[in-house]
Formats: sequence, C-alpha cells, structure tokens
Amino acid sequence: MTTDEMSSAELHRELRRRRVDTESTVERMSIWGGGVASMTAIALWVLSGRATGLTVAPPVLSASSATGVGLVVAAAALHGVRIVGPVGTDAATTHWLISAPLDRGALLRGRALAWSGAFVVLGVVVARVLALVAGGTLWWPLAVVGAAAGALVVALALLGQQSRRWSSALPVVEFGTVFLAAAAAVTPPAPVVVSAAVLSVAAVAAWATAVSRLGRIRRVSLTSGSDLLAAGWVGVSFFDVGFLVSALESRALRRRGAVRSRSRGWVSTRPAGALVWSDVVRHRRNVMMPSVLAVGSGLVVVGSAVLTPYWAGVLGLVVGYVATSAASIGLRDVMSDRAIRFALALPDRMVTGAFLVVPSLAALTVAVAVGVTVSWWSGLVVGLTTLMAAVRSRTAPPRVYDGLAVVTMFGMVPVDMIRQLLRGPGLLLVGAVLLLL
Repeated sequence: MTTDEMSSAELHRELRRRRVDTESTVERMSIWGGGVASMTAIALWVLSGRATGLTVAPPVLSASSATGVGLVVAAAALHGVRIVGPVGTDAATTHWLISAPLDRGALLRGRALAWSGAFVVLGVVVARVLALVAGGTLWWPLAVVGAAAGALVVALALLGQQSRRWSSALPVVEFGTVFLAAAAAVTPPAPVVVSAAVLSVAAVAAWATAVSRLGRIRRVSLTSGSDLLAAGWVGVSFFDVGFLVSALESRALRRRGAVRSRSRGWVSTRPAGALVWSDVVRHRRNVMMPSVLAVGSGLVVVGSAVLTPYWAGVLGLVVGYVATSAASIGLRDVMSDRAIRFALALPDRMVTGAFLVVPSLAALTVAVAVGVTVSWWSGLVVGLTTLMAAVRSRTAPPRVYDGLAVVTMFGMVPVDMIRQLLRGPGLLLVGAVLLLL
C-alpha cells in the first residue's frame, strides 16, 4: 500500500469516527418522531371506522359514482402496472438470472410480494377515501374490497408477464373495467359484502396462480419496464416528473417506428407555419396528447353530472393542465435548448408563438367542455389558467437542487425545491379561487 493510499484510508476512518453518534436523542426525536407519529395517525385513521376521523357532509359522491370511480382507478392501476412490469430487472441482472442454474421464481418472489403489499395498502387507502367522500358506513367490507382489488391488479399483471395470451387479454380487461365503471355509475351498487367475497376469491385464486408460476416469466417481460421504473425513481428523487414523461414519449415514438418523410410545399416559404406543422406532426406520431385530451374531456362531462359545479370546475382545471402540458412538449424542447433556437435563426417570439398553437387548442378544447357542462365563467377561468400555468411550467429554468432546505419535526423540507415546483401548477390555486366567484 502506497503512502497516498494509507493517508486516504486513515482519512476515511477518521471521517467515519466523527460521524458516529453526531446526533443527539432530542435531534433524532425531533426529525423522525413527528414523521412516525403522523404516519401512525394516518394509518389509524385509515383503519378506523366511519364513525371516527374526518367526515364529509353532505357526501360529495353517491354510492354508485364512488363505485364507478373505484373501477376506473383499478383499470388505470392495471394499465400502469402492466406497462412497468411489475416484476422487472435491468439487462445485466436478467442475463445472470437466466444463465445461472438458479430458481428464477424464488429470486423474483420477493419483488412480487413487495408489489402485492404496496398495492394492497394502496387499495385500502383508495377505499377509505371513497368511503369518506361517499358517506359509506360498512368500512371493513370496503377495506376488503380495496385490498382484494389491489392484489388482483398485481396478479393480473404478473399473469400478463408469464403468458402471451394473458398479455393480449389485459387491454380487453381494462376496457371492460372502464365500461363496467360507466354502467356502475348509473345503476344501484351491488351489496358490499357480496362484492368483498367475490373479489377476495378472485384475488386469492389469481394471485396464487401468478406467484406459483413466477419462473415462467419471459425474458423480454423482465426488462420491458426497467426504463420507466428508473425514470420514475429518478423523478421522485429529484421532484421532477419530466424524466418519466420523456421516457414515455421515447417509448411511444419507438412503438410508432420509422415514418416516411413528406414535403409540405405550402409551409416551405412560411417558417412559422413549418414550426406549427412540425408540432402537429409530433402529436400525430405520439398519441399521448390526443388520448389525454379525449379521456380528460370525458372525465369533465362525467364529473359535471356527479359533482357540484365548483368541484367540476376544479376537475376541469386539473384535466386542462394535464392536457395542455402534454400538448406543450414541443415548447418545452425548444425553450430548454438555446442551440435549437439559434439554429432556426428566427425571432424568439415567432418560435414561442408557433409552439403555443397546439397547447392553446388543447386548453380551448377543455375550456369548451367545461363551459358547456358547467358554466361559461368556469370555462373561461379553466382555459386561461391552464394555458398560463403550462406556459410558465414549460418555460421554467433548469431545476436547482442545492437550494434552501429546512429541518423540521417531519424531516427535511426542501423549501427552494417546492418553490420551483410551484412555478406553473401554483396558478391552479389562483384558478380555484376564481371559480369560487
């Protein structure tokens, strides 16, 4: 060992000695005690009955509407879990799992149990929230329904990884669940005890079958969602959903494949028209924005029928912001890269205005839907607020992660990060206040 290596090793040991017991018991209790106490309180509230805890009077949703919302959440969860795996590994781990003489099912069982436990908890929480807003009283049967639905979602996704037939059938299951949700929203709900019993039997049977066949998961299924999982974890760590959105956009473009280039003579002499057409073609090849716009408009129409006018307007704000953000991907790419704007050799106002055409049309579509179903004032507020929020969000400077942070009893609070995250979405709060008028 050289002298430099010895000095670095001694320095490392010295730093480790200094880090031992640097926090007192009071500091640990102030940092961790509040978080543990709050999470315990939330868990006790979730597991408590309808007679205790927070109440909502009068109920926001009817029992039928709550059932439909629960089915839509289950279909969305199944779609998301099916895309990311759920059981997945990176390419290197998959290579060793398949080439080594080991029981692949035993190696993957821990991940399957972790996903199942997480979705069981999520199902119970969703059931608790729906019971709260709908005034449900039979809490424990509803908790069983939520837990069984979460386990069934994971089991179906695992079966899709193991069999091509199940993989082809899952989109049909999702569509059928959405159709069933629409029917359940306008019909009397089934007895809760019967629903809990049926879902429990189906969840146990599907989950046992899926876990017993983990060794049959295909190689391509193990790595299909690794990019999305990595992007999701990075986005959570850096408080930036853009990583996941970029990964979804790249996957959608790869799925569309290569396209044939076409000349557009009517825009060859009009730079602004060429920029607008390039943004339109982007969304023709990437179906994310049309899908979000269609589903969001449907949610606004349904929400206006089952919610109060104010909450229907708030739902329009959220839907409008999501749809406008999905439509302003071109604006984000242009504003984030100065070299592209320099290469275009056009005024910044012309470039910005050209890439605002598609987001403006998306905001206008949602505003018209809100104006027709709720009121003209709500439509005006939704259209203007969502467009301004999306523009401020897409034109924000790069994130800075070394800003001000405050240590509280609930842990570290990144104040500067929260300030950066509110650039854009913070205007939705202003829109919600205006809807009160």
